[in-house]
Amino acid sequence: MAVKTGSTQQNVVLYANGHPTLLATYTSRYTWIYSDLGSGADMDVTIYRPVAPAGYYIVGDYAQGNFTAPVNNSLIVSVVNQDPAYPVIAAPASWQQVWNDADSGGDYDGAIWRAVAPTGYASLGCVGTLGYDPPVIKNYACIRQDLIANGSVGNLIWSDSGSDATEDISLYLLNNVQGAFAAQANYDPYRGPAFQLAGGFPGHSS
Repeated sequence: MAVKTGSTQQNVVLYANGHPTLLATYTSRYTWIYSDLGSGADMDVTIYRPVAPAGYYIVGDYAQGNFTAPVNNSLIVSVVNQDPAYPVIAAPASWQQVWNDADSGGDYDGAIWRAVAPTGYASLGCVGTLGYDPPVIKNYACIRQDLIANGSVGNLIWSDSGSDATEDISLYLLNNVQGAFAAQANYDPYRGPAFQLAGGFPGHSS
């Protein structure tokens, strides 16, 4: 699969609540996951997965409203002085499918998923898959609740309106979580949860 040329930016920002410490930075490297090419939807989308270096974790996939190479960075995180008794980050407990493209007629089968976080943690961005099986992402991070804050969504990135898919989906920019997106299984204004890192870590808002 194609990977966008780029590198991790080293402008690391620290979020500390005593010890341990959450590190946040960006990556501009991606792996292609899915596109709705051929679906007949009125809008286009491609889903990319951020490529994080060893020791870093993603908080969601990157969705772009066309079929070209990704143009923005994505937030990635790491931890210093992890406390095994109360980790800053945790793996998802499971994955909840928000949508799949069955009957869309697209060139690729794909689905959108939301991470179900363990108790005491929250997931930020959604992810995509090629095919309908749940994602297997060893470096997806759910964030401990004392290090997140309520967030909001921005502009619509894509909806599958106009396709013949059985299910409906809309993807929205997740404000202040660079590169991540939120998903909702209809075309209504977004009403679901939205979270960001506490302390106002900078990211795109629109």
